[in-house]
Amino acid sequence: MNRLKNYKHTFNSCCVAIAIQAIEINLPPLLFVSFQDEFAISLTGLTALITLTFVVQLLMDALSAKIMDKIGYRTTMILSHVFVATGAILLGTLPYILTPYTGLIISIIIMSMGGGLIEVITSPIVEAIPNQKEGKLSLMHSFYSFGYLFTVLMTVLYFLVFDRAQWRYLVFAVAIIPVINGIFFFFAPCTTLNEQRGESISLKGLIKTKSFYLFLVLILCAGAMEQAISQWVSYFAEKGLSLSKDVGDLVGPFSFALLMGLGRLFYGLFGYKIHIKKILPIAGVGCLICYITAVASKSALLSLIACALCGLTVSITWPCALDIASKNIPQGGTAMFALLALGGDIGCTVGPSIVGYVSDVSPYGLKGGIATAIIFAVIFVIMSLILLKSKKEVKSIQLPRLNLE
Repeated sequence: MNRLKNYKHTFNSCCVAIAIQAIEINLPPLLFVSFQDEFAISLTGLTALITLTFVVQLLMDALSAKIMDKIGYRTTMILSHVFVATGAILLGTLPYILTPYTGLIISIIIMSMGGGLIEVITSPIVEAIPNQKEGKLSLMHSFYSFGYLFTVLMTVLYFLVFDRAQWRYLVFAVAIIPVINGIFFFFAPCTTLNEQRGESISLKGLIKTKSFYLFLVLILCAGAMEQAISQWVSYFAEKGLSLSKDVGDLVGPFSFALLMGLGRLFYGLFGYKIHIKKILPIAGVGCLICYITAVASKSALLSLIACALCGLTVSITWPCALDIASKNIPQGGTAMFALLALGGDIGCTVGPSIVGYVSDVSPYGLKGGIATAIIFAVIFVIMSLILLKSKKEVKSIQLPRLNLE
């Protein structure tokens, strides 16, 4: 069967895949109030769904390197789309067939399996594209933000037209997107990192590379900073600040996603002109300020604005960590991207989970939970300053104080 010859199709499909991952991660939290109203699920139960999403992605991150080596990049990419589409369809059906919470759990597990594979497979596919321009990896990751933006806008518009109880039909419509993109990718050209850069270093060799742990901690904190706000800002606006869903989602998650997307787009287009090491500490400090403002402000509007601005401050943290790691450990290969994705998803799991569980017992509610996530911004600033003071070749730096030997 004839395949498309232009690698632009490969890159475009990977961009859409990242947007699909954003839909898979962020659509359920936007439906939390519907789940709570229809199925009487507690805040702890909703928090467990977030934790489950990222725990499953963690498992897929850990398994993905072996999966990709066995079945190849193309098959892995298509399989990820099958999982997301299947999970989305089940999300709208299983809660009405099984007990509601069991149905939600099974559906989210299957969707998250697809999201976990997408997260790992897209980066090496894009990095392996021959003769690509600088910043392509970050440009691709900007589509996570635009996928999130699309999800928020789509949800707001849908519930302006339809009753909240009809949420499942929105989920069915979303399932069409991974089906179309999976078919499109089947016809796109696809090469591997080994074909472009030669044999990758072994997993043992990667683990012995000291700088790898610096990037691992950076991306872990980046994931925690991003998702601690992203997963809860819709609920925070509606329940914590008593705003209507459409207003809360537009001021909160929509603005968060827009600013995060614009930040990543700017870096993807002009990142080669930016001193990445210098901008990372600034991003961390900006995120810290946004967190403190969201928690300490007595103004509901100012708290939401701070949450939205957090999207801008965290926008480049994840793609920058990947970008620098790829440049400084070029032979890291698929295993490096898989382990960095694993670290990022640990952050994505721990960040919003801590916020949810602390909020459930804190007298300050969700603000108390968000306050605990400040620690990730502090660690990120410290690690980015270590990176800033390191030699030009990051892989040669020493980190004795962090006991990473």
